[in-house]
Amino acid sequence: MVARALAVSLEALNEELDALAIRRKAYRVARGSDALMPLAAATAGPSGPPVRRRQRGASAAPQPKPPDAPPATEAAMLRSLLAEVGPRRTLLAERLGTSGGALLARFRAAGLERELSLRERDLIRALWSKHRGSERKVAGELRTTPASLREISIERGLVRELEAERDRLRREALRRRWPRERIEQVLHRRDELRELGILEGLDREVAVRAGVIWNSLRGKRDADELFAKKLQLTRGDALRLQKLLHLS
Repeated sequence: MVARALAVSLEALNEELDALAIRRKAYRVARGSDALMPLAAATAGPSGPPVRRRQRGASAAPQPKPPDAPPATEAAMLRSLLAEVGPRRTLLAERLGTSGGALLARFRAAGLERELSLRERDLIRALWSKHRGSERKVAGELRTTPASLREISIERGLVRELEAERDRLRREALRRRWPRERIEQVLHRRDELRELGILEGLDREVAVRAGVIWNSLRGKRDADELFAKKLQLTRGDALRLQKLLHLS
């Protein structure tokens, strides 16, 4: 561009610059550099942060209304109901207006089938232990029938476990010592022994053994007291046993 401005050829310009020993300096000036650029100077002005001025009569913008809370989901509602009434199918059916397979399907659709199953199993186990294997009492607390309880036990895979607990209770009852422990359970735990299926056998045993003792005391003036003493019973339990066995 310099050669063109001087109306000379580039070769002639280079020769002239070489002759003057300023070729490099001339090229450097022509290209320019940071050192040759003028420095920027700050201008005087007010200091401090910028100030935003509000127009007169302008009111503050209204705050946006918070969004409404989302409605409770089906799962949250079912979980809350489950916590309130427990895994009792009859009560759940009454509150939800459905029963049977439809009730289970509703929990399944909400992703709560496993939670219902686990809680139902735990509740049945606890009630079975509390009522010492009494199917009737457990069904009563679940607000259902013994037949329905058996169906639920099959569905939840509890049959073998519950029956094993009953077997343990039977063995425990049959190991009671004669005479006091064995007779006391016949007098005071008849419903439990009946449900365990061993009441009839224990009744026969007590009737035979206690009857032999009573017959040996028959006719004696203090027969009642001697009967209670030989059987290690309180006077009240001895009288209950006599009434149960029709001893007179």
